[in-house]
Amino acid sequence: MTPHLTTLMRPFRKMKTKNMTRQRVECFAPGLMAFLLSVNVAVAQSRSDAQSGSNETPAPHAHDSDLDPLLVNGVRTPDLPLLTQPILDTPQSVTAISEEIIQLQAASDLRDVLRNAPSVSAHADEDNAQGTNVQIRGFSARYDMYLDGQLDFGSYYRDPFNLEEVEVLTGPSSVLFGRGSTGGAIEQITKKPRMDEFADGTVSLGSDRLKRMTADVNVPVQDGAAFRMSGMAQDGGTAGRDVVRTRRAGVAPSFAVGMNSATQLTISYLYQRQWDRPDYGVPWVDIGSVSNISHPAPVPPDNFYGFRSDYSRVSVNLLTVALRSQLADNIALRNQIRYGIYDQNYREAEPGIGPIIAPGTPLSAITVTRTERGGRAHQSFLDDQLSLTADVETFGVKHTLVAGVEAGRQVSKPTVLKFTGVPSTNLIAPNEDQDFSGTSTPSSIVRFVANTQAVYATDTALLGEHWQLNGAARLDRFDADYQNQVPALVTLEHTDVIASWRAAMIYEPMRNVSVYGMYGTSFDPSAEGLSLSASTVNLAPERSHTVETGVKWGPNNYLLLSGALFRTVMSNLREASPTDPTVQILAGTARSQGVELQAQGYVSRSWLVMAGFTYLDASILSSPNGDRGSPLQNAPRDNLRLFSTYDISSSLTLGGGVDCTSSRVPGTVVDANGFRQEVPGYWSASALARYRIAPRISLQLNVDNIADRRFYDGLDDNHVNLGAGRSVRLSFIVQK
Repeated sequence: MTPHLTTLMRPFRKMKTKNMTRQRVECFAPGLMAFLLSVNVAVAQSRSDAQSGSNETPAPHAHDSDLDPLLVNGVRTPDLPLLTQPILDTPQSVTAISEEIIQLQAASDLRDVLRNAPSVSAHADEDNAQGTNVQIRGFSARYDMYLDGQLDFGSYYRDPFNLEEVEVLTGPSSVLFGRGSTGGAIEQITKKPRMDEFADGTVSLGSDRLKRMTADVNVPVQDGAAFRMSGMAQDGGTAGRDVVRTRRAGVAPSFAVGMNSATQLTISYLYQRQWDRPDYGVPWVDIGSVSNISHPAPVPPDNFYGFRSDYSRVSVNLLTVALRSQLADNIALRNQIRYGIYDQNYREAEPGIGPIIAPGTPLSAITVTRTERGGRAHQSFLDDQLSLTADVETFGVKHTLVAGVEAGRQVSKPTVLKFTGVPSTNLIAPNEDQDFSGTSTPSSIVRFVANTQAVYATDTALLGEHWQLNGAARLDRFDADYQNQVPALVTLEHTDVIASWRAAMIYEPMRNVSVYGMYGTSFDPSAEGLSLSASTVNLAPERSHTVETGVKWGPNNYLLLSGALFRTVMSNLREASPTDPTVQILAGTARSQGVELQAQGYVSRSWLVMAGFTYLDASILSSPNGDRGSPLQNAPRDNLRLFSTYDISSSLTLGGGVDCTSSRVPGTVVDANGFRQEVPGYWSASALARYRIAPRISLQLNVDNIADRRFYDGLDDNHVNLGAGRSVRLSFIVQK
């Protein structure tokens, strides 16, 4: 007998009111207790070390002298020009995800790496925006991706094979990077040549046809020069989504000279290519009256509503030249120039259910429309950053001064296609083998050019032994030219000149403890997404400001505990006009506030912890569209991330993790039928075991989503992506 929608929707409807509260408690209580227990044990361990009189800092895998990972700790300084102090004294929350954690989790996509950050949530793909799409503290970070401090704006699925660390810097970061970064920014730190010789490699086989190989080779060429090469190839699917497929390959060579001298030159290149069958998940379904909630269609998790002929092909080419010179003992010069090309060609089907469905309607009686998305795009990026850092002393006060300039040019040439005659399919039994019979015509042929210039400066003053005062400012000019040839030639221009600034006070009451307060601003221009329209060309940027206060403690050189209270308010929010929905106006206000707790690093020589919890109250404060009080897009109220490993012996490491996320909405306004869309919260658990069978050789087993729970991951107001089901991966690892 065919199931009925009313029967299958009961579990979702039970989530309301008091049952919703109970579900949140059941999900987060065990995980939050585990998080607090980890912090308590860290404190106890540190006190125990102190009482024993030991000054020795815990070294990760002390029995494993071959490993030399870049560790998460408060002593290290972020590799960004305007951040001159260690993470412990950086006045904002920083989640640092090391290469070692990426390897232990067997993460092969940056989206999976970012699951370690409690402030990050996933967003579904849209049209030509296929790739690492995430939100930070309820604000979009799609255009806030950076690679070694420079913008990485292409739409592609970033593979971490060439990354030494990933940092999530929460809070407004326009003063650090320029436009955007309201909720924060994501900094990817690439592998650089080193003076020690090594060759690492991993071969992984797993469920869902997974086959993956990575290699990392470093060879000193001569005194002060070295060559490093990282490579990757992968072919596999997504657990629970049988038709979806991902194929990618990449190579990243780099060469450095002058590594033992005052001047060092590094040349690096990144090439990545992907051939995917895209996954646009399942459609939303509206059942009953408009007073009800719209949920994702309750269908089997392996239902695929596209065509087997759907495709996404992307190539990325990035060439970077970095020069660093110590001009004097107290003066350093840094210059980095990058040229990048992103090419994209795609066609995928987005499922949709248009009308309101009457309660009791059989699933087999519902038709799903396929809105075919397709097109191609060529994007290029040229950027140069120049900065000067000086340590000076005036009137007994030590200063670290940084001044710099940046100039760049971004060109985007997308052609977007619209399709007619695309066959629909059945909700309960979609036919992915159906021949694609649609026809396409261009809906837009765009050439967009943005020229950017910026000047910036910062000063960190050390006021005695316990106080630091930090001030930073940046002035950006963003000049955008837009031209669309279809259906008729349209030419638009817009220029923004905007200042951003940040001020912070840091107090160190004792060694390895800092308390800070920070105020900062950011801005989001209307052409930030490399597009303009008649409805946005005359709009000023959205503006936001953040107040954050927090405390950081480094019990040892390899562990950082932190907590922060924050409040971000975005004004001049772009919204559709209530009198003419085709026109956008600056009329809304959004607020995101909450608390963030984190533990990062090694509690002891054998115990690694990566834990974070964010409580987020993110909503619309004012709006002309009746959505006042609505939660912000992809902003779960509670987000818990816990990952930990323990070395049982010199040969065996065991570990695992838990993710808990509360309910989310894909947008602040109701859908076309007047329904408010929402997905339920979820939890997922993972486990790993690594066994060393020889000094340089290990076997590692990873099991993700152990309970094979069904949950919804990336959200869009037109479709929902399902989270991956249970997956198993066995890796053969050779390390230096």
